[in-house]
Amino acid sequence: MKLTSDQWNTAAAYIKTYARPIEQKLFSFYFEEGSKEEAIIELAEFQNLDGGFGNCIEPDFRLDNSSPMATTVGLQHAKDLKLPSEHPIVQKAMSYLQDTYDEKINGWHAVPEEVNLVPHAPWWHFDSEKGHSGVQTTWANPNAEIVGYFHLFSPEHPRLKEWTGKAVTELKNLSHPIEMHDFLCYDRLLSEVKGETESKIYKILSSSVRKTVCTDPSRWNEYIAKPLQVANRPASPFYKALEEEVHVQLNVEIGAQHQKGYWQPNWSWFGQYDETWPIAEKEWGGILTLGMLQVLKAYERVEC
Repeated sequence: MKLTSDQWNTAAAYIKTYARPIEQKLFSFYFEEGSKEEAIIELAEFQNLDGGFGNCIEPDFRLDNSSPMATTVGLQHAKDLKLPSEHPIVQKAMSYLQDTYDEKINGWHAVPEEVNLVPHAPWWHFDSEKGHSGVQTTWANPNAEIVGYFHLFSPEHPRLKEWTGKAVTELKNLSHPIEMHDFLCYDRLLSEVKGETESKIYKILSSSVRKTVCTDPSRWNEYIAKPLQVANRPASPFYKALEEEVHVQLNVEIGAQHQKGYWQPNWSWFGQYDETWPIAEKEWGGILTLGMLQVLKAYERVEC
């Protein structure tokens, strides 16, 4: 089963009409030989003077100020665009992460307390008593992912060995099955490490992958880990473990495309900030549609 040319064109038209400028420029660059520099310029729009990312790059919290969580999203794009470590966007982002490291928790807080002052999804609410957002119940999210960016962009950092050891220890102590966001953060770290560290992380993630990922198609409309989140390309280290389910989901996603061309989020803000959620939902539509087109291309599931 493949995405038809009409389906592709409808998705492209949706992105070009309704998506944010960054998704529009990324679509142009990835699929239409568009300008990489224009995509980089749009990415820079989300970066603040302190080097961190904010400005709703992650649509579920509408915070202009920088946060480590938003900065991981910016660095995901930097990696995908193959920006070198000396690029100003990367250098400023890594400096921000260096500056916001908290010795008390041996890591980074996902979001600052001021997130409570702006519209946000309930899982991003900052609990002042606990000292972190509701989503940050383990060290892994976003810390494991951040350590991965130091491997990628700042491999000579004097504390990287210490932070990597912390990441491996925290992974060993996680309960199984590993929660999906924690798994995805460690998956991003896995792609940046080699040798014994890579082996240790892969072994633990592999032991959990078929329990972390929901393999029941009847539940894929729920907010759970789906196969393509963990194996979004054939080169994924977890593709073989999920091969059958990956191809089932590819068929499901092709059939689930909205008639207007987009893929929509399967979550909401549960009635909070009703005036703002439609804005975030629309932004997610552009993000998810671009991402799904990339996945379908990677698996050669698009008609030529």
